[in-house]
Amino acid sequence: MGERVDVVVVGAGLAGLTAARKLRAGGASVAVVEARDRVGGRTLTETIGNGAFDLGAQWIGPEQQRVHALCDELGLKTTPNRTEGKKVLEVEGKVSSYKRSIASMSVPNLIQMTGALSYVKRVRKRVEPTSPMTAEGAETLDGETLETWRSRIVKSAKINSVMDATVRSIFGAEPRDLSALYFLMYINAGGGILNLTEARGGAQQDGIVGGAQAISLAVAKELGDAVVLSTPVRRLVQSREGVDAVSDARTVGGRYAVVAVPPTLAGRIEYQPPVSVGRDQLMQRHAMGAVVKVLVTYEHAFWREAGFSGEAVSSDGPLSVVYDASSHDDRQPALVGFVAGSQARQWSSQPLADRQRRVTAALARYFGESAQSYTDYRELDWGMEAWSRGGPAGGLPPGVLTHSFAHLRKPEGRIHWAGAETATEWIGYMEGALQSGERAADEVLRRL
Repeated sequence: MGERVDVVVVGAGLAGLTAARKLRAGGASVAVVEARDRVGGRTLTETIGNGAFDLGAQWIGPEQQRVHALCDELGLKTTPNRTEGKKVLEVEGKVSSYKRSIASMSVPNLIQMTGALSYVKRVRKRVEPTSPMTAEGAETLDGETLETWRSRIVKSAKINSVMDATVRSIFGAEPRDLSALYFLMYINAGGGILNLTEARGGAQQDGIVGGAQAISLAVAKELGDAVVLSTPVRRLVQSREGVDAVSDARTVGGRYAVVAVPPTLAGRIEYQPPVSVGRDQLMQRHAMGAVVKVLVTYEHAFWREAGFSGEAVSSDGPLSVVYDASSHDDRQPALVGFVAGSQARQWSSQPLADRQRRVTAALARYFGESAQSYTDYRELDWGMEAWSRGGPAGGLPPGVLTHSFAHLRKPEGRIHWAGAETATEWIGYMEGALQSGERAADEVLRRL
């Protein structure tokens, strides 16, 4: 029968480790079974040059109270993202710079942009992340894509291009891929679109000294031998007594189970007996975004010397957004960018030399020719990660949310669900992962 515990947790990302930590604090015995040979899920920190850099999730915002509190508890320090200087906007082949939150544009475009943001703010506040299907007009919003819905409120091609880049950077998807209702629910869970995109005062405000994976490494150290690596769970078998998590080499059984992996990965597990049709449909259709994170290191921060913050937004690509990602002590200057959406889906099929050339050429357009003289180039295509299948988060197309949302967090017998996609606050973010892990642990503790 293998090992027996009170709760077996599938997945050693932030959600799974948080659930296991709270379950143990509540007196339950736990085992965390992880497919990878490491903990951290969609966080991954590597030493490059003279610094530790995140190739996965990286920043936290001032309103993300759980992750800040956990960092304090674990003795991890945070460091502010560098935002001083000019920002860059590239739209339809034209590069411009600006210093405010919204780029300089013609008066008609500015009026339309301000109006669109105001309208989105009003509508998204009606879409509660805990019950999006109860929002006024939910069926209609879920029956069309974000692109179709937006076309009725934004007529400017330039503004649409900027919004496309924003959607790619948040979801790793195109506006045509997402339900309008899902988009509104997601951004409402994070306090609005500007809150999700801003570096100062927003979701990209602070980094974690030593890298974001340091959180998972510290929690896993607390859990000790309860964390089992390199053990992909192939099958979850329920009985009246409990749940067996079956891998190729071992079986770990619990009275209950918490599945803390992205829905698309949860859908690859075999369930005996099968989960409900609603849950199965949800997992099948909850697609991960497409994103490639690119890090380029330099001998000195030449962009700052030229008066730039290192922040850029491009509708042209290949990089949708760029930030200054230099090490906290400035010993290793670096820029980080994201290839996202449709461009990311074909990225890794191109020769590496071509990818490097395209990235450094883009950085040179934004910050000057010194961008071509880099010391190291790293990238991670999250779509090629077998135990992520994409990033930064999962998204839903039209027609799923209003019909299958009830199954997102609803237990299936003795199986409970966690993961950033199941959060009701900061969906898709590290904060959301922590919230989901705590919620799943509370559910199980009540049943125990």
